[in-house]
Amino acid sequence: MCGFFGVVGKIDEARALRALDRIAHRGKDERGVYKRENLFLGHNRLYIVDKDAHQPMESEEKVVVFNGEIYNYEALQVPNDTAAILKVAPDFKRLDGMFAFGLADKKRLYLAKDIFGKKPLYYYEGADFFCFASEIKAIEEYVGRLEFEKEALSSYLSFGAVPDRRTFYRGVRKLLGGELLSLDIATRDFRIERFDTPLKWDSFDLEAVLQESVKKRLQGDFEVAALLSGGVDSSLVSAMAKKLQGELHTFSIGYEEGRYSELPFAKEVSRHIGSLHHEVIFKEENFFESLEFLVDHYDEPIGDSAALPLWYLLGKVKEAGFRVVLSGEGGDELFLGYRQYFEFFDLYKARELKYKNWLKNYFKAHFSPNKEWEWYKRALSDEEIFRSSCEVFTDLQKNLFLRQNVRDGESLQALEPVFREWEEHGWQSLWDFFSFVDLRVRLEALYLKKLDMTSMAHTIEARTPLLDSAVASAAFGDPRRSEGPKAALKRVARHYIPRSVIERKKRGFSYPHMEWIQRSDLIEKMREINDQILFFKPDQLDFLIQSAKRNRFSRHFWLVLAFLLWFERKFL
Repeated sequence: MCGFFGVVGKIDEARALRALDRIAHRGKDERGVYKRENLFLGHNRLYIVDKDAHQPMESEEKVVVFNGEIYNYEALQVPNDTAAILKVAPDFKRLDGMFAFGLADKKRLYLAKDIFGKKPLYYYEGADFFCFASEIKAIEEYVGRLEFEKEALSSYLSFGAVPDRRTFYRGVRKLLGGELLSLDIATRDFRIERFDTPLKWDSFDLEAVLQESVKKRLQGDFEVAALLSGGVDSSLVSAMAKKLQGELHTFSIGYEEGRYSELPFAKEVSRHIGSLHHEVIFKEENFFESLEFLVDHYDEPIGDSAALPLWYLLGKVKEAGFRVVLSGEGGDELFLGYRQYFEFFDLYKARELKYKNWLKNYFKAHFSPNKEWEWYKRALSDEEIFRSSCEVFTDLQKNLFLRQNVRDGESLQALEPVFREWEEHGWQSLWDFFSFVDLRVRLEALYLKKLDMTSMAHTIEARTPLLDSAVASAAFGDPRRSEGPKAALKRVARHYIPRSVIERKKRGFSYPHMEWIQRSDLIEKMREINDQILFFKPDQLDFLIQSAKRNRFSRHFWLVLAFLLWFERKFL
């Protein structure tokens, strides 16, 4: 795992080196630089595999900087994963792994990301240069102060993240999972196309591909640890890793407020699989320390409050001496683990009602701020109902809340790349549609970004075995995938983890951050910041604050709080 920065065109080397300094946390083992006319490539390395695989790496008039892991490099008959990229270029579809990289030959620069979009890659087109980086802060160091991109705010309020190529910084864009940017070094003209997608299906044996996926992610010169929440996903990953590695350290986080803590479930799994278990308690003071750091460290607002305990937990993983950790992201999205999928499936049936005009008019005349009202309104109006299970503010809620007009249906604009990719493949199943949209929105735009930013802040590589091409193909190819939440995954899990863990009712992640916030000065600070920037209507902000105190609209509250704190730090 690493961080890189590159420039094509006019180069200011001193600024380029300072840009590389800004992302030194992503790799502290080694720094490498490659320079030639019109091209600068810089790399900060976190050594995981092959100590001698220095970057930037050159071969046959090609040079590459790379962040991630290529798991099939031995099958490609090369000594390390960086060399695999050089060998297959430009046929990057042959790579199996998580990656973001920049590869240049004599004429062109190629930027690419893996199909799930696990690793970040941002770019900026200047008047006489083009630059790219693993984090936006490196681009800002090179370009100078960037302006706020107000259009991104609407998407962020909808989903907690921006699912399309936009960012919160004007002119800074990001590649999406499975995309390839090809740039002419002489003219700096570029095009972006899709070179791969997770939309594939096969009749793989799920248990076998899961075992192989975990095995691949134990590669490297260092022992691998695992994050263990006590849910099915992380428990199954940990159990398989324990069998394959022999010894496994697992890490769980909990809270002094017992009603939130899932430590007993994680401990039960740890005892069952025989891992060396570490319990970490996240306290009120840890919350505010984490918030202070992450508001500054995140390039964009912290769209998920779970980032704070995750960052704290990964700090303990680092203190224990680990630099590689397994995580269970992907199980809910690939195997239909969220209850909302089954609710939405029924909602789509309302489209088939022949006589629904009266109901449609009734809903329009009786507005409710609740999400269920919005869902039924969409169903009766033949709109796209499902826009990710992590949708927070609806467009009508934003129109009430923001000091700007928001058209009904505006959130669909940010989903255009997602829907286009889906339509290009001609799939029809609603279950597959729900799963794919959440792979692109909930996972890629929100959760995987969170995992990368929090893990790399500690110079830790996080690997996600459930998000594997073969695992996804097995999930999409399962004819029984709609039998119930995570039905296929649970059938495999029975061979590895306690039945009580598999059968217990799913709990959404929660911890007492709202109680802690109410005992702090953050609520008053929200009002003060908003008085300066006037993005949100004061009366609606007060409504949101009072609702959050009664445990209503708490997700809405977090997005607004995180945005205001971030905006103050970056732009005021």
